[in-house]
Amino acid sequence: MRFKQLKNKLWFNIFIRIAAIFAVFVLVLCLSNVSFLVSFFSAKEKNSLREQLYTVSRLDFSDTAEVINTLSEINEKYNFDVEIYNSSGRILYTTHGSQMMDYFSLQNDKFIMTHEEMVPIKTEQLSDGIIFQTAVRKFDQTEYLLCSKKISDTIYAEVRVQMQLISNSAAIANEFIIIISVICFITSIIWVLVFARQFSRPITEMNEITRDMSKLNFGRKLSITRSDEIGQLAGSINELSSSLNTALADLKETNAKLRSEIELERQLDVMRRGFVANVSHELKTPISIISGYAEGLKLNVNAESKEEYCNTIIEESRRMNRLVLSILELSRYESGQIPLNRADFDVSALCGEGLERIFAGRDIETENKVPSGTLINADPTQIEQVLKSYLENAASHTPDGGKVWTESTVKENLIRISVFNTGSHVDEEIMPQIWQSFFRGDKSHKRDSSRFGLGLSIVSAIIKMHGHKCGVYNTDFGVCFWFEADPAEAHKQPDEPSASDGNG
Repeated sequence: MRFKQLKNKLWFNIFIRIAAIFAVFVLVLCLSNVSFLVSFFSAKEKNSLREQLYTVSRLDFSDTAEVINTLSEINEKYNFDVEIYNSSGRILYTTHGSQMMDYFSLQNDKFIMTHEEMVPIKTEQLSDGIIFQTAVRKFDQTEYLLCSKKISDTIYAEVRVQMQLISNSAAIANEFIIIISVICFITSIIWVLVFARQFSRPITEMNEITRDMSKLNFGRKLSITRSDEIGQLAGSINELSSSLNTALADLKETNAKLRSEIELERQLDVMRRGFVANVSHELKTPISIISGYAEGLKLNVNAESKEEYCNTIIEESRRMNRLVLSILELSRYESGQIPLNRADFDVSALCGEGLERIFAGRDIETENKVPSGTLINADPTQIEQVLKSYLENAASHTPDGGKVWTESTVKENLIRISVFNTGSHVDEEIMPQIWQSFFRGDKSHKRDSSRFGLGLSIVSAIIKMHGHKCGVYNTDFGVCFWFEADPAEAHKQPDEPSASDGNG
């Protein structure tokens, strides 16, 4: 609706302005004709009278035939009356009257005609002896414009025309011009009507699209196929819209990356602060215990307590040492300082050894479902540590009488090793957090001398070094932790469907 209103407004303004210009032009033309056309015709007639008078003055008046022919031609062509008379006023030749030339051709001297003097109204003397007069004939009051000159000492010539003829010619011309002007004005109004509509539509569309561009909406394009300046302008607007759209998309992408980097930096800062806080928390208790027990030894506690104090100090020192070593190990993995010593090895044997060692003496059923001879290409020491962390985690979260087992599947030319255990599920909300340093799933905050919440962080760093992924998901009966590895070079094969991949 707004587009239509704008188009109509623009069309109306263009139509009114151009139509007003044409109307003023026609009006000025008509007024000019009425005011100046008679004067213009009079000036033209004066020039013609003067020219014909010069023609007459160059005649040889002894050659009657030449004189008669020339005067007749002037009369017929210009409708001028010509009189040639002598100093006594006797007319020698005249074009007045239809049979006068025949009379003069006979050179009859019996009939004498006298030059008629007119009453002058306005007289103009020129430098070459020509006299222009506006005069009135006495007997009928007819007004003439006449031009006279003395040709010789005894001969005068006069060329005249009725002013009424000039006025009639001017009136006819004026009427004709007015009619033509009205016709042209009507035609121009129709043309302006069509032109204004054709001109206003693309301009209005450009205005609408540039308004959308100012609101960062670059979806619309001009559909103008004209090849003139307006078409070129439309093409430039379309190019500008595309360029701005591309620039805006690049800017949004850059802003998104910048926000992502800022958010990542913020998260890293939070993690750093949390890491420092967790390390401080982990070290605070053993340091306090060591400090307290050392003061007890200094005060010479009894012999029975002395050995206990020493054993506690040694245990807490070892715990601190393990914590520091674990932190250093994680740091080296995350910084890439530990090289990858890749080799082809049987991961099934590694899974079996881990299950046997970690679950020995436990009331937990174990089973290695990884087929014997399943070869992967990875760092054996680091993958052993990954399996150790997964199996120790399963051991700590599997109740007595539960079950832990390992499986392997092939997917997208990768081998996925999975560690399943029965028991409670991992809260979906904390799944992304379990890979962070010092995170513990239990809320009891019990001190476990062998666990600091760094195992899964080290697992994540090791698998990233190998260029693959690791993860966790809940099953119907418990939890599954998994990681991916490259198959051995000699055993790579096409993708196979996975029957026990679950939700991973």
